[in-house]
Amino acid sequence: MKEGNSREALAVNGFAGPFPRFASDDTIGELREFFQDMLDHQPEHPLYKRYSVRDWHLVNEKVRELLTAPELIASLQEATGAESLILWRSKLFEKYPGDGAIDWHQEYGYFDGEEVGGHRPALFPLHPSSSWDWTLWLSLTDVSEDDGVMEFVKGSQQTVYPKRMVTLTESGAYVDPRNRVKTKEELQQRAANNSLILDIDTRRVFDGVDFDKYTLDELFDLLAQRCADLRAVVTEPFELAPGATEITPMKAGEYIIFTERCMHRSRASLPDARMRLAVNARYTLGDTWVYPQRSSSDTFDGSNLDIRDHKCVPVLGDRFHPDNAYL
Repeated sequence: MKEGNSREALAVNGFAGPFPRFASDDTIGELREFFQDMLDHQPEHPLYKRYSVRDWHLVNEKVRELLTAPELIASLQEATGAESLILWRSKLFEKYPGDGAIDWHQEYGYFDGEEVGGHRPALFPLHPSSSWDWTLWLSLTDVSEDDGVMEFVKGSQQTVYPKRMVTLTESGAYVDPRNRVKTKEELQQRAANNSLILDIDTRRVFDGVDFDKYTLDELFDLLAQRCADLRAVVTEPFELAPGATEITPMKAGEYIIFTERCMHRSRASLPDARMRLAVNARYTLGDTWVYPQRSSSDTFDGSNLDIRDHKCVPVLGDRFHPDNAYL
């Protein structure tokens, strides 16, 4: 993307990029290996005391260096026009070969976990009538049309699309683990440590179940039955005019910046596609109050993580909300 066009692209389309890679091959490769190892071994997150793909920038210095790099912050400042920014959240987004699409969705800046039935706003902006948060999606692998490419509805940030409540298994928040879990032992372990379905508390989903009496397929069916009692939010179907959307294939190290108000999704990955890894970083205006619920006894966010030890990372300017916790 040519310099000077990113602010217009973000304002008009709701997204800007892809921006060129600034990190070295070695850096991207090292972080790709780090996150792949995390997926393979599912360590306990030091801040959250259970497995999570969130906020490893608060633990791993190289992840933090990538997401606060001067080149990247310059792109954010150019695209958003913000004078003060904090990095408040990051998340790994993996897509295995054969994984389905994450359906169309938009988020109006509060990140309250409504996609999994939650309602605990994570951000309290000083000026809610304007944009106060942006997402940067940086690919750690090459991303083609076949392996989970991001797709946006151009200009959709100007429209609030209707939503409805459905059972969790009908929503894009339910990533069916059949494609990833190959043994009953692994299924039981991942359910117990909350690494089975993203953002869903599965620690008690198999309580009282004798695994010896069921096949793996039967256990998957039982999991789906029990998760059907949970609720989630989905976007109502909507029509798209020809040319209304744009996909963003990328090379490893390239990134896009978008407002979560822009309707977006990731397409399905074909069975013979490559593994896709990307890190998603979220930035908000420095005067935004992050996790206001920490001022009370409720320290859980909308995705069931205990955020009492969470920290924000200042990346631009010097005007920051005094009640935030900073790294």
